Amino acid sequence: MRDNKLDKILTIIFMVLAIAAVVCYFAVDDRTVFLYCGGAAICLRLVQYFMRFVH
Repeated sequence: MRDNKLDKILTIIFMVLAIAAVVCYFAVDDRTVFLYCGGAAICLRLVQYFMRFVH
């Protein structure tokens, strides 16, 4: 599944969320935004790994 178009899109979304989490960690005083971005990135990556495992 690594060459699948959906896998590439999920990887790009993960990278954007991870970068957004790092920026929010240093730029925003409220850490909940960082936790939401980071948590969404981790959940997305887990879904991607599960999809790779199933196929």
